[in-house]
Amino acid sequence: MSLCDLMQNLHGKVVLITGGTTGIGLAAAKAFVASGAKVVVAARNAEQGAAAESQLRALGDAVFHACDVIDPLSVAALVSFTIEHFGQLDAAVNSAACDTRPIPTHEMSFEDASKTVSTDVLGVFNCMKYQIEAMLRLGGGTIVNVSSVNGLSGVPTAAIYSAAKHAVIGLTRSTAKEYIGRGIRINAVCPGATETPRRERRTAHLSEDQLLEHQAQLAQAIPIGRLAQAEEIANAILWLSSAASSYVVGHSLVVDGGLQA
Repeated sequence: MSLCDLMQNLHGKVVLITGGTTGIGLAAAKAFVASGAKVVVAARNAEQGAAAESQLRALGDAVFHACDVIDPLSVAALVSFTIEHFGQLDAAVNSAACDTRPIPTHEMSFEDASKTVSTDVLGVFNCMKYQIEAMLRLGGGTIVNVSSVNGLSGVPTAAIYSAAKHAVIGLTRSTAKEYIGRGIRINAVCPGATETPRRERRTAHLSEDQLLEHQAQLAQAIPIGRLAQAEEIANAILWLSSAASSYVVGHSLVVDGGLQA
């Protein structure tokens, strides 16, 4: 069977994407819908959700459902909605994350640190818990967690964010070993610097000149010479969710333009 055929096995599959209304999550949702999958996108912001649903329905079968990933009851309701609406859950992508800005560790408040860990770690745990429960009942599936290259090394002024993304990789590796024998294949994707609205918000405090200098320095540090587009990360997520990657288990796929090479 060709690689194209293996990728096409996503047609008709039901995919749940948290953090699916913007950035990498929305790019992944568009790629899945374009591949013939039925998609539920979830996030807290109902206005963004309605806009994302409109974009996705122009491409295929998709729906938005509001969810706060740090609330177990909200996540349980999301998974139940997905199964009630589409009758199945074949794949999940956990892309929801907390907005953080670069800050020296000693200046970060406990409240901000707690918010980051709650969303980026416990939020992923909540999602995986209910996704796995459903997939065990429904015959298996795939899960892709969105970590970061910052989950692979230390990052000055981003200690808590880096720690949280390290934790996502730990969750991915441990659960991958735990459930592969029961038909659930779990992996992570580790994007490098990517052009997303979230990145724009993180640099909103910079002047235009400072932003241009920051972007130039960042691009110079990346061997490929530029930041990623969200669609490039989405392509990796699609591959990890398809039969084309059937022997890939517990892997953290780096998509960073050579930064970690």
